Amino acid sequence: MTSNRISRLIISAVTCVACISYITYAGWAKGSDRPHIIYILANDLGWRDVGFHGGRVPTPHIDALSNSGARLESFYTLPYSSSTRAALLTGRYPYRFGLQTSSILSWSTYGLPKEERLLPQALNIAGYRTAMLGSWLLGHAERKQLPTQRGFDYFYGNLSPVGDHLQKVNTIGLTDWFEGEKQVTEFGYATDLIGNKSTELIYAHEISIPLFMMVSFPSPGVPLQAPEQLTTKHGEIKDKPTRTYLAMVSQIDEAIGKIIEALDKKQMRKDTIVVFHSDNGGAVKRKYLSGDGDVEQTVSDNGPFRSGSGSLYEGGLRVPAIISWPGRIQPIISTERAHITDMYTTLLEIAGASLSKNDQVKPIDGINILPALLENQLLPQRTLILNVNEFGGAVLKSNWKLINISTLPTQTELYDIENDPSEEFNVARQYPEIVRELSATLLEASWEMVPSLYLEDLSKPSSYRTPMFWGENPQRP
Repeated sequence: MTSNRISRLIISAVTCVACISYITYAGWAKGSDRPHIIYILANDLGWRDVGFHGGRVPTPHIDALSNSGARLESFYTLPYSSSTRAALLTGRYPYRFGLQTSSILSWSTYGLPKEERLLPQALNIAGYRTAMLGSWLLGHAERKQLPTQRGFDYFYGNLSPVGDHLQKVNTIGLTDWFEGEKQVTEFGYATDLIGNKSTELIYAHEISIPLFMMVSFPSPGVPLQAPEQLTTKHGEIKDKPTRTYLAMVSQIDEAIGKIIEALDKKQMRKDTIVVFHSDNGGAVKRKYLSGDGDVEQTVSDNGPFRSGSGSLYEGGLRVPAIISWPGRIQPIISTERAHITDMYTTLLEIAGASLSKNDQVKPIDGINILPALLENQLLPQRTLILNVNEFGGAVLKSNWKLINISTLPTQTELYDIENDPSEEFNVARQYPEIVRELSATLLEASWEMVPSLYLEDLSKPSSYRTPMFWGENPQRP
């Protein structure tokens, strides 16, 4: 074993004695042993926007969560919000079913294909109650695309990208706030509403029934908005966009604190897995008009990583991630490479849900990472397709990351991620044999790629705004 390989796993000083009973994993969870699962997503949260990565604003509740479980320092998502959610809920690369390009937008007519088996559907069959709160972003133009038609027993939140966190409208000005399949009027800040409803569901839940609750905060993604009483807490920061952004991050932390408190008071915490991460990297640098003229500001902070949301560089894909399960997962800091598709496989294994070919008809791309979390085992070496679409793609194998930009002028970039995580030095010319190998892998994936539903939808003639599903008694603005 090389020193580089050993250095990929940083472990706190704990023994493996507590992990002996978890030698096998498939179907180990039976009856009341099945844990509750709370899966929390932040939208466009930067790598260094959390306290445990040196963030500019304290995040005590997120930090406490990281101290109670596994901190995954090499966790990869997709560059787009819809793509990440699709990969999480299917365990499959989004290019296999057309969600590899951009996110589903407010005027889009397509959604996550009906043929895909989703995590809540599998957990529902395994006896879980399922709830989805916050940003869905996987289809909203037809009833069949809604979360309540895709395995979630309950839904509360927004279906499409947010245009206003206070007014609850999407990016084309349509009212977008639902409970179940019915549009509702709610007053308040979206983060607070989602956090409060999450705690209500926990307090009302029958703890003998396993619960899967996905909480998908639309913050701190654009638009940058927070109630004035929140922004004034950061009055020492003169730049308004940054002050607002940090207030948004703080409020997510507060909401997470309330969720953990509810689990404690309900005596569910020790039997609950809590997962937290960003859906992709933070937004890149933007220009804001100040009293002194145009000033370039970095609102989100992706730390040492290049670029951000929407990018194939590390800043767009590598996110802060935590998995906490008291008494089962010991506090560790792991640099074992994990992918968003792994969460589907891992959670179904933990829940004892079926992954047989009769139920899981389509092949999955994720693996079960539980051995790394429970027994500190090294994960198998594998090649990750970070994304592939009509404009290029990226693949990661061992220390090597290849990025191909297909749009003119075409470009091939190779980075040694182990030694150059900031992707400053393109070494494609120095290692032509590695470029050929990884390019062949990317090309093979491109042949398997389903045409982009985003591009197909974009090519359709449209003289009006795509209507959103309104449920019974629609009241359009």
